[in-house]
Amino acid sequence: MYPSHEAQTRPQSPSTVYTSPGHQDGGAVGITVQSVCGALQIPRTAYDMLMESYFTNMTAFSLFRPGSIEPKFAMMQHHSDSEALVAAMFSVSARHCCNETVGQVGYCPSPSYFAQIASSKLDESVDRYGDMRPPFWLLQAGVLVTFYQLTLRVRSRSWKKLGDCIRYAYDMNLHIVDANHEPTSTTNNGKANMQRWALLEERRRAWWAVWEMDVFASTIRRLPTAIDGSQNFTMLPVPDSCWFNNTYQESCFLAEDCSLRWKHLAQSGNQSAKAWFIVVNSLMRNTQRIVYPAGSAMQSSLNDKNAEANQEELNIMANCLSCTIISLPASLSYQGETLDFRPKASPLDHVNPRQDHADKYALHLMTQLCRFMIYHHKICARAPWLAQQQKGPPDGADAGPTIAQQANCEWSNYMNASEEIVRVVRNSSRDHYRYLSPFLANTLWFAAAAQCACKVFGPPSFNKRLTSSNLDLLKLTIGRFISFWGGGMENLEGKLARIETGLQNLMARPHGNGHDAAGDGSEQPPREAQPTSTAQSNVDDMARISTVLQVPIDPRLAPYSMPGTEQLLVVPGVAPSGWTDPRWPSVVPDIMSDFTQPFAMPGQNFYPADPLDFSSFGLEELLMANMDPHI
Repeated sequence: MYPSHEAQTRPQSPSTVYTSPGHQDGGAVGITVQSVCGALQIPRTAYDMLMESYFTNMTAFSLFRPGSIEPKFAMMQHHSDSEALVAAMFSVSARHCCNETVGQVGYCPSPSYFAQIASSKLDESVDRYGDMRPPFWLLQAGVLVTFYQLTLRVRSRSWKKLGDCIRYAYDMNLHIVDANHEPTSTTNNGKANMQRWALLEERRRAWWAVWEMDVFASTIRRLPTAIDGSQNFTMLPVPDSCWFNNTYQESCFLAEDCSLRWKHLAQSGNQSAKAWFIVVNSLMRNTQRIVYPAGSAMQSSLNDKNAEANQEELNIMANCLSCTIISLPASLSYQGETLDFRPKASPLDHVNPRQDHADKYALHLMTQLCRFMIYHHKICARAPWLAQQQKGPPDGADAGPTIAQQANCEWSNYMNASEEIVRVVRNSSRDHYRYLSPFLANTLWFAAAAQCACKVFGPPSFNKRLTSSNLDLLKLTIGRFISFWGGGMENLEGKLARIETGLQNLMARPHGNGHDAAGDGSEQPPREAQPTSTAQSNVDDMARISTVLQVPIDPRLAPYSMPGTEQLLVVPGVAPSGWTDPRWPSVVPDIMSDFTQPFAMPGQNFYPADPLDFSSFGLEELLMANMDPHI
């Protein structure tokens, strides 16, 4: 097909390769723990402490078996390989050591120190291999370097580093680890086959770590994932206890059909917390693609046909999530118990309560995030009780109470997800944020945003004092995440405050409480009685939205519209969610002719009968259009 390139043979599945991952003909002389310590400029006591801290506190991914790092040195050909791997591990564990035990070991650098070394040594090693496939341990180092950078922020640098990891994983055929899998082969062929199975399980762990980061970053940026689910022939990981003890456990693939995922996993007997987390995470991702379809910023999704189709798909996802929760092993289901995140009682103990509690916490939060996505369409930021307070009972009859009761039910489903998150936070140890994936802080943020909305304009049946107290707890927990993990997460607090202020400002507008902007209590004439032009009406609407979002609106854009929408909200000078470049044109002809330019979500009549019934994406979509909490 391409004569300028060498002939390509069919890639060999790792399941047919009996050599160790990353095996080389011979190791470099002199790669020892002491040589690594010398290169990293740390004493041996610091090395031992940081290595132990990694296996005790790293709960986001389980990439290595305890005691497996030093044996890798014997297979490495270059010192930079060992330095990249160890420094990448220490960029995680140093968070738990550098401030508490410096006096005991004399010197323990910061996480950023190790992350910088790991990144530079990884680039040096990969460049050295050129067109040759890099060894497996460099992918493991790349996973941890990418994890560190995604913890800081999901911007261009970490996004590109994640892309490198995905390409490396594909180059190593990690997407087809089990393409030739035979379920009975491992149990029938004895010890040698068990060793091979354990080595392949290490590859599976790396692949699913890359998959998880791909889903996380793509969800934050609302972009397609780089991993093709239709070409994923690597089985879900098994429990750590099975892998560490060389105890064979059958698993399954992640089915493309969301209704088959929980069935296949339950039938396999695999009770791995990570496997079930991946299933729920995949459902969340599928739901997000329904709620925020590709190109949703350029098309109206508010017509009845689209809304009905979306709701049917969301009902399917709700059923899949419910089946998954019901099928979840009892040991993984959170039932309100206390999670103390205590460490192992003994280094020889294979049961790690800290890992178990972190898995249960993460699985519970991911379930609630999926519920947020499902019910997001349902509530539509509707508050009919506010309309009743303003205008009195509707003429004719009982339609008002019926609408209010339905909205109450929808709000209950939506807020229940937030309250479940509050429950697990309340029942966890005060320092639990130290032992969790920092990615979960974003889910806490969504729960806090929901509490903000309920506090300001939620149904009267909700206890506003309790809502305010829940919000305080979530804010404090998010603050603890930020103080420990740092990086770009400090934006979460500021943007949460902006949303709360925006909601309060919205309720203070004339269409929110019946008073004028000056707050003097004078009644404004009904909007229907004001003889204004369509263009002037659009200008007024955009001015009100500008006040809520605290951004300037160019009134020259109000008269313009697009096919299938009644009005296009454009905010010159402020890039909408998902766009990293804040510069974008304010000239209408350029925007209307060039769809590559960023522009905000279109919506139909932002101020209908109920001033809070903005769009099918709910109030948060409007308020967060220019305040992405993650980027």
